[in-house]
Amino acid sequence: MGPDSTIRTFSDTFYVSFRRKDSFSYHNTDGFIYNGTYTIDEDSILDFGTAKYKIAVKRPTTLVLTDDKGIYVLGPDVDTFKTIVLEKEDSLLPVKNIDLMIGDWTVYKKITDKQAEDIDFSTEIKAVYITGPSSDGKQGFVYGGLDPNNYPSWYIKNLGTDQALDCSGKTTRIIKVIKCQKGEMILEDGGIKYYLKQFK
Repeated sequence: MGPDSTIRTFSDTFYVSFRRKDSFSYHNTDGFIYNGTYTIDEDSILDFGTAKYKIAVKRPTTLVLTDDKGIYVLGPDVDTFKTIVLEKEDSLLPVKNIDLMIGDWTVYKKITDKQAEDIDFSTEIKAVYITGPSSDGKQGFVYGGLDPNNYPSWYIKNLGTDQALDCSGKTTRIIKVIKCQKGEMILEDGGIKYYLKQFK
């Protein structure tokens, strides 16, 4: 709807998810997912950082936002929303041995609250190749975003008792292992969470 109350047809859908600690996630259909923090001032101005809206109506099943371009009526996403309950076997299991991680892993998804200009793509993880214990003391390799296929910037020394990969090479780095089970590995380093799978 336009500011003059004329009905306008939108060719896109705007999805907003409000989360804990004043954080949000929003995207258009098939668009990039933006994460960040929001503020609401005493005049009911909702500020996402890149866009601002006036909150006209706030109800359990309806949120009406306005700006100088239009009036936006939002409701629960009943088509895609569902509650996910993890069964016991899907709960995160501890990774106690690097042998559980052996394989050629490739990053297929990354999640971060950082802005693009704050990310160093040379240190961003692209792939991880874990061999397990070897005579040279290297138990695997970590490839950065700009590394050629045969020249990884880091090698893995060990998996520590704190469930983290101790790496040396271009720099020293400690990469937290969040999960390694059912064909998926999740790592966390420098404020970025990496999701990896074995595609070969």
